[in-house]
Amino acid sequence: MENFSDYCRDTIIDALDSYEGQTVYSCDLAYTLTERMNADGTCTYSRAEAKDYIKEWWDEAGEYWEYENGNFGEHRWNPFDDPEAFMVCMVIGGVASMLSQCATIDESWNDEIELTADIIEKIKEEVAEVTAQF
Repeated sequence: MENFSDYCRDTIIDALDSYEGQTVYSCDLAYTLTERMNADGTCTYSRAEAKDYIKEWWDEAGEYWEYENGNFGEHRWNPFDDPEAFMVCMVIGGVASMLSQCATIDESWNDEIELTADIIEKIKEEVAEVTAQF
């Protein structure tokens, strides 16, 4: 299984090309790139596989649990009751964390950007250098 940062990085890289030519707010890019998994409520389409990822990412899952509590004051999804939904939220948070560390995104955080081929390649290069953190 991929570690958490690699999974989030691959999610970004795999999704970016699908949005070429679209204009998005930089601060919303993580939600745009993960909208399919968010709408579906799963990354894996398998409860057992989601549980395996959470086990593999145990430390990051704990950090995300604390992040949720500190930022939202509650936990929407319990990893023991709904591991698929919890994993989705973790990945969205990890993707957002990684993108926020990219200069291209950070410099235009409150602005719209067009996802041109050049911008997409620049984001891919920058995201290769960062790790997901909460």
